[in-house]
Amino acid sequence: MKTRNHLKILIPSLLLLAGCSGVMSSAQPAKQYYMLMPLSGSAVDSTGEPLHGLVMTVTAVPGLDTDRIQALGSEAQLVRYANARWPDHLPEVLTSVMQRSMQSAGRFSEVKVASRPGPEDWFLQLELQKFYGLRSVGENTTQVIVQIAGIIECSDRRTTFTVEDSVPVSSERLSAVVSAHQQGLDGATRKILDQIGENC
Repeated sequence: MKTRNHLKILIPSLLLLAGCSGVMSSAQPAKQYYMLMPLSGSAVDSTGEPLHGLVMTVTAVPGLDTDRIQALGSEAQLVRYANARWPDHLPEVLTSVMQRSMQSAGRFSEVKVASRPGPEDWFLQLELQKFYGLRSVGENTTQVIVQIAGIIECSDRRTTFTVEDSVPVSSERLSAVVSAHQQGLDGATRKILDQIGENC
């Protein structure tokens, strides 16, 4: 009788411990976070003394407002690279990166993030439209594409533009995919600076 009573107590306790251990120790691989870096000042041509401040905003189309690193599949599906993430949602990440890139360019007296410019400021609005790998029917990433639409308001002028850059991916390794994102962002940033230079 005592043995039976002990078993009645022991079995639920063991089941409870087994359940807890599953919660405490996960078999899931750890998340991997990847950084994007600003374009360095040495990578752009500064023209003359900076006279104007720049106020900017960065948004993203639906589907890109996430911290997941993604690819567009052959059937127009957004798919996620396993456990691969940006440090924050993409608009926040690119707001920081683009602000530092614009400041490093040496063309502006100050670069701020705000929804409205001051009376003497130029105003740059950016919308991220593509920022992902492109996957073939065989589910291999062939390239990364970056597309950014923009509006620049300066000296009573308002100009709309779209820049795009694509970078081939040499292998399906995450490091290669992220490197292609960085190169594509660098290329798009240079083109944005060119648009500002041509229109302001």
